[in-house]
Amino acid sequence: MRRLLPCVLMITLLLSGCRPAGGGETPEEAALALREAYQALAGWSASVDISVCYTETVYDFSLDAKWSRDGETVLTITAPELVAGITARVAQGETVLEYDGAGLSLGLLDDSGLTPVSAVTACMEQIEKGWMAQCAWAGENGEYLQISFRDPEREANAGTQFLLTFDRAGHALLSAEASAQGETVLTAQFTNFTTELKQDDTGDDA
Repeated sequence: MRRLLPCVLMITLLLSGCRPAGGGETPEEAALALREAYQALAGWSASVDISVCYTETVYDFSLDAKWSRDGETVLTITAPELVAGITARVAQGETVLEYDGAGLSLGLLDDSGLTPVSAVTACMEQIEKGWMAQCAWAGENGEYLQISFRDPEREANAGTQFLLTFDRAGHALLSAEASAQGETVLTAQFTNFTTELKQDDTGDDA
């Protein structure tokens, strides 16, 4: 809760001072609405293509992700073929990944324990409660919403920072970029993004 207050205060100021004269929605308003929409989800699934940079080595792999709020999040590697089928399971409230099948060593991407596979769940943590450092429209026609998340107690480009891109209309997560100490360590592309609402909510899935 300590980190949520600065975010709320910052966005409140931005909303009061940056509203366009025509009354259109600001990126900050859209970001708040998007956060509320994700907090109403019971789960989502997507295919994810991930590229990881370890100093001078680049490693690419793909996985199927099924994120669950109250159940178990399941991340199954689909490529490359050598490690396809390896599954990481994350229980609610847990931060340790448990793997089925053969061992898998992917290494750490920062000093907080971020790994290529845990980056998927880390993105959700940022969406739901991360500090929004900057919000902006992107794309030729402003069809995307980009939100930058970072630790408010650190300077920009210090520590770990996430840049997430969403479909402006449907709120689907499209891509993610994680950087550590100002250097990009991971990029991810999300496709076939579908959502599941909580049972007490109504509406169509994305």
